[in-house]
Amino acid sequence: MANKKKVPELRFSAFFTEWQENKIGAITDRVKGNDGRMNLPTLTIAASIGWLNQLDRFYGNIAGNEQWNYTLLSQGELSYNHGNSKSAKYGTVFELIDYREALVPRVYHSFKATGKSNPSFIEYLFSACKLDKELSKIISSGARMDGLLNISYSDFAQLRAYVPSIEEQKCIGTFYRRIDSLIALYKCKHGKFCSIRNRC
Repeated sequence: MANKKKVPELRFSAFFTEWQENKIGAITDRVKGNDGRMNLPTLTIAASIGWLNQLDRFYGNIAGNEQWNYTLLSQGELSYNHGNSKSAKYGTVFELIDYREALVPRVYHSFKATGKSNPSFIEYLFSACKLDKELSKIISSGARMDGLLNISYSDFAQLRAYVPSIEEQKCIGTFYRRIDSLIALYKCKHGKFCSIRNRC
């Protein structure tokens, strides 16, 4: 959907209503803290791949004592890794799919969809760069010494995007998730990323 347009150029035929502008914070709730269980998978986000177990990416758990401060994320919830990279200038958002529960870095802005939003749709809003213009306005400067962009959760929650009804969000989210699965299957057949993502 082009920026500021209330009706996308391409859409599923069953939907006709205009998309409505909403703040991210109005259609999601923040997720933070944990319940003390430290034996859960400890994950990190790779911008070009998504969620990775630290054991697979770093050959060990690098969280150390900091793990007590990690966020408990449940399946279907999301995190925004506001790290700057070549493939994601303004960071990336990924939904937790392959794990029922996991611990993720507290520096990520973690959140969950409400009855007004679908997590897969929200992930694709970010992956399609629909919020890049908004992000460019609120990020106060370049990456810090730790590689993270200067954007607080409160600023992140103020991001505005046009979103359709929850029913249309679900259709769009499911559609793109299936495309992702086909791409992953194709890559696995050609021996790419299988050992990393362990999905085949």
